[in-house]
Amino acid sequence: MLTDVFSVDLAKSLQAVDGWLSDYIRRPHPDLGRSGPVCPFVAPAQKAGALEIRVRLVGPTPSLTLVEEIIRCALDEFGELDWKSGNPHLRSLLLVLPDLSYAQLGLLDAAHTALKPESVRRGLMIGQFHERCTERGAHNPEFEVSWAPVPMVAVRSMAIHDVLFLADRREWFEEYASRFGVRYRESGHGVDPVLTRVYERARAAYGTEGTP
Repeated sequence: MLTDVFSVDLAKSLQAVDGWLSDYIRRPHPDLGRSGPVCPFVAPAQKAGALEIRVRLVGPTPSLTLVEEIIRCALDEFGELDWKSGNPHLRSLLLVLPDLSYAQLGLLDAAHTALKPESVRRGLMIGQFHERCTERGAHNPEFEVSWAPVPMVAVRSMAIHDVLFLADRREWFEEYASRFGVRYRESGHGVDPVLTRVYERARAAYGTEGTP
């Protein structure tokens, strides 16, 4: 079993992650549905030293329970890291799971579904990335935005644009509104009109004002 686990070429996997960040995540994409890079936060996060990458090996027979525990531990680790950046909005923890096989990639999707409520309660967002990921872009639902050459899970602080991902369930929206509702109620904050429309629709549907 140890031979199987340690046969993973970690250097090659991390090189692929680096290429994915620079050649895909940090660049615009014609199918994204908006201008700017796929993720506008990665370049500033890397510049500020706020992107932490960790490798986690799952072994030859991973289970959903194991993958969930790896992600849950990452949620704890996020709050315990000695971050180099003083800007909490740039902090991201990227877990790389290089020995998770192609046939087992669905475990990441299942774990994401199971743990999203917990992450939202903590004020964190998680996202899975892999070769078979069918997560769609917020601005173009035809675009499978979360493709990656190596299995990964990202953990980051909830941000104001996350209303795009949190408006379809009351409990998620209430957590979002408790943190960002004041930004929509007070003038002069320059909230994107697209976000405002989504926020107001959800607020009307759920009767949620949010608290400062």
